[in-house]
Amino acid sequence: ILLAVKGAGLVRSKRGVGGGYVLARPPETISLADILAAVDGPLTALMGEHDHCEGHCVLQEVWVGVSDEMRHYLEGYTLADLVERTRVGHPEAAV
Repeated sequence: ILLAVKGAGLVRSKRGVGGGYVLARPPETISLADILAAVDGPLTALMGEHDHCEGHCVLQEVWVGVSDEMRHYLEGYTLADLVERTRVGHPEAAV
């Protein structure tokens, strides 16, 4: 997973003492859609040529719509949003 998100430019490796992986971009700019796309591939199913076989086109259109809605929803949340939501009710988590 780390290699996938590194390849997508979301994290970078850091050598030496205390090394590991760090964010390559500010958390406010990394959406859940970015992370999921890096790990699982593009979130939107592409509409190819219609084969007109027993409703296949209709189902394909539905799944493309579902993919688009999920991508749009996940684009609305960033890592910074998740950190902030985690801190609510957990003041000891504040850094």
